[in-house]
Amino acid sequence: MTDVLVAPTQAGVARVTLNRPERHNAWTVGMQAAYFTALEELAADPDVRVIVVTGAGDTFCPGADTEALSRYSETGTTNPAMALIEQPEWYPALVPKPMIAAISGMCAGVGLAQALLCDLRIAAPDTRFTTAFAKRALPPMHGMVPLLTRVAGDAAAAELLLTARTFSGDEALRLGVVTSVSENPLAQATELAERIAATCAPTSLMTMKQALLAPWLPRIEEAVTRVDATLDAVLGSAEFREGLDSLLERRPPAFPGLRIDPTH
Repeated sequence: MTDVLVAPTQAGVARVTLNRPERHNAWTVGMQAAYFTALEELAADPDVRVIVVTGAGDTFCPGADTEALSRYSETGTTNPAMALIEQPEWYPALVPKPMIAAISGMCAGVGLAQALLCDLRIAAPDTRFTTAFAKRALPPMHGMVPLLTRVAGDAAAAELLLTARTFSGDEALRLGVVTSVSENPLAQATELAERIAATCAPTSLMTMKQALLAPWLPRIEEAVTRVDATLDAVLGSAEFREGLDSLLERRPPAFPGLRIDPTH
């Protein structure tokens, strides 16, 4: 089974499905490589005007796969295969065609980042969103701070990051995290994509997307680079181990207090 499925293009619309239903589409390095490769191929296909991204089954993406996180905790570093991925971590934002995320079930951590890298987001009202990182003792990975600030503003982004609480699709709409809600997000996303493909000029869409993202791309790149430089220290920490153990054991985490070196 491939981690990503690409449906045949119809009416100018391509559908990309995150496809690890046995793990609720949890994110892995292999999935990232397959997803970015699929996007690169669709970006080069003149028959594709709009891309819809969804998840197999009833979940978009609950975040990083816990089996992968366990290996990171054991080794104290990320998967070396990540270095083989040619595209940058924010690659979906560079795709010169509109991308619409159809979201249901759980959308957390890196899954939320992937949704935010799309241009439009349609969610089921009962979708469960969370930034998740603080409860796992992780920094705001995948450019989450600028991505969330871009759609929800500074105050809402701060609250969602610092609490790591779960919020619904309906609340996500009120906050600006998604652009609409629907009982059938995939059907609505597909209908919207077909309408855009049929009525909007591809070059105009490309330039509009580039203009919308231009103020944010440097911030996203800087955020990713800064966080990635700290990851080995984080993944080898007792805090991260506790954050992961609490997730696996389905209990509240018991983190130690913060100790600050006064010499730094």
